[in-house]
Amino acid sequence: MQRKLGYYFQTSLIFVLAATATVALFFLIYFMIKESYPAFITVGKEIFTSTNWYPTSYEAEYGMLAMIVGTFLLTLFSSLIVLPLGYFIALYLHTYASSWEKNIIKSGVELLSGVPSVIIGAFILMYISPILIYFDIWSTENFLLASTGLIFLSLPYAVSLMTEAMDAVDRSLEESSLALGATKFITTFKITTRASISGLFNGAVLTVNRIIGETMVVLLVGGGAAMIPRSLFDPVRPLTAVIASEMGEVELGSMHYHSLFAAGAILLGISIVLTCISRKLTRRWSI
Repeated sequence: MQRKLGYYFQTSLIFVLAATATVALFFLIYFMIKESYPAFITVGKEIFTSTNWYPTSYEAEYGMLAMIVGTFLLTLFSSLIVLPLGYFIALYLHTYASSWEKNIIKSGVELLSGVPSVIIGAFILMYISPILIYFDIWSTENFLLASTGLIFLSLPYAVSLMTEAMDAVDRSLEESSLALGATKFITTFKITTRASISGLFNGAVLTVNRIIGETMVVLLVGGGAAMIPRSLFDPVRPLTAVIASEMGEVELGSMHYHSLFAAGAILLGISIVLTCISRKLTRRWSI
């Protein structure tokens, strides 16, 4: 009887927590839509087609094209470095690293994941940014430094999540492959990777979402210019940076206020699309 009561209590608690989280998520989406709706209706397609972001001018303009493109470019460039690097570090940890090597590397990764983003941004700003002066670069706060900070911050997530996904694969699969004469690398690359594809995709999506949503680093070292970057040394101002830098001073209920929520809604939309793509690919490729 006591065991049954304990079981019902645990399942009820899990249900309540899951329901609370779901309701909170729907409330968040409703709130974003409600606050951003006036901007999408009033400003219209200018949000997506104009690069002129002058919300405090006499004739205000709310074009976010430069910031949307900057967000995409920054995310794409950082992801192209972080995801393959994270995968091969995870492959090494899963396949080749001895126990003590794995413990040391995982401890280092977990330590790095706990460093506040503002510390990473301040370090880059104080010690790496001044070096660019000697290379005749017109902006010492730019796309490259913002991406460097994002790589430092997101790499621990990619490594941890991908390593866990690989470690969860049934050892009998790998032992069967090795018994047939495959090398460790081929076994991990073809068998383990395929068996853990859903976990790897989820890890990749969470990492990309981490890159898209990161704020402090891009705010500190991105340069802050609302322009479409054409080189690694141009300034960049992604959507997160404009929200963080202007939300505290904006008039409540103004079009500027609603436009900042529109920027948040665009970020939320990108995150939802990425999650849906991940689920679709996972269902197609998982075994």
